[in-house]
Amino acid sequence: MTNYYSVFDIGGTSIKHSVMDEAAEVYKTTSHTTPDQGNGDIFHLLIEIIKQDQEQFLIKGVALSVPGAITPVSGEIHYAGAVTDLIGVNIKTSLNEVGVPVEAENDANCAALAEKWRGNAIGCQNFITLTIGTGIGGGIFLNGNIHHGVDGMAGELGLMMLHTSLPLPRLIEEQTFSRLGSTWNLLDRVNKKLEKNLNGEQIFQLYKDGHEVVQKEVHYFFDVLAIGTANIVHTFAPEKVLFGGGVSVQENFIPSIKERIELINPHILKMTSIDRCQFGNQSGQVGALYHFLRSRGE
Repeated sequence: MTNYYSVFDIGGTSIKHSVMDEAAEVYKTTSHTTPDQGNGDIFHLLIEIIKQDQEQFLIKGVALSVPGAITPVSGEIHYAGAVTDLIGVNIKTSLNEVGVPVEAENDANCAALAEKWRGNAIGCQNFITLTIGTGIGGGIFLNGNIHHGVDGMAGELGLMMLHTSLPLPRLIEEQTFSRLGSTWNLLDRVNKKLEKNLNGEQIFQLYKDGHEVVQKEVHYFFDVLAIGTANIVHTFAPEKVLFGGGVSVQENFIPSIKERIELINPHILKMTSIDRCQFGNQSGQVGALYHFLRSRGE
């Protein structure tokens, strides 16, 4: 008998959802706009989706990829970036009423687990994943395991500060890796300058077409990603750094970062392989499922 799981990848702008079996085969997939924060609507939405799944499938469990810092064993979420309704919440008890086990892990850790299980990190004992989206999340896989740190805060590489041109109290708000190098902030900068409401695909098409303003912003975006990646490699000396998130599938994404790293320190590319996550935008869900199966001894 096939076991089915409701699997979620919760982000600051959207919630990706699938029904999967234990081999990560997808039987159903939906996408939902992340509810406005402040009134707990996100929990109502998750419960509604799970109950709909239960009407169609024999759901054995719920697996979640969540933004920010979490203690996976207990389910306590300590930090959740833009999804503020999750902060200070126990995600397992919040979904009690669905009546099946719930397991959750940080989104970038899920990306790392997906790559370790079935992706571009099979056989690696030391690697880093970076998920580029509303912010930048990091998964640190060291000596054969995810490194969580105190309160699950390890891997919050998006909070790394890259500049010192502001007073110190403002750095973590305005000059972090996430603030300068995330896709959301690239879109925000471009749309403000052009006074438009373009999505990522439209912006990268303008970039390919040679639009001067867009090219300048995208080049800066790649510069920041290369600088942050160089810092990470110098810190952890991993076998690989793997990029996830929708923007990572752009044809020129990896070459553009490698080109800049070559200028920063050519030795980095001899020591560490720079590549994209094999599962791309689905890595959070695949990793969340793998975390559930590992946590439940399945």
